[in-house]
Amino acid sequence: MGLLTYRIADGECEIVTLDAIVQGSGVGSLLIDAVRALARQRGCKRVWLITTNDNAAAQRFYENRGFRTAAVHSNALTESRKLKPEIPELGIDGIPIRDEIEMELRLDRPSAT
Repeated sequence: MGLLTYRIADGECEIVTLDAIVQGSGVGSLLIDAVRALARQRGCKRVWLITTNDNAAAQRFYENRGFRTAAVHSNALTESRKLKPEIPELGIDGIPIRDEIEMELRLDRPSAT
């Protein structure tokens, strides 16, 4: 039904990919809950991920699950395209893909959900 890949290093858990066969079915939320529990168990201070400026749906999804914007890496895709020239210039709804949005869920604070 879905797959979440992650990487734990230096007391942090990075969500690398999140895919659900059927969006809106709750699978993504369950996977987020599972990786959050695992990260806490492993002593991580935060769960974090990167999305791009054109992906407002992903930003909404993560914000609704307690994530916040931690940083905006302006024009980061310019550098990324040097390594991966296949990254398109235009993304969702024809929006130019330029910036990386770093989102995080803090686990070292009582307010984290």
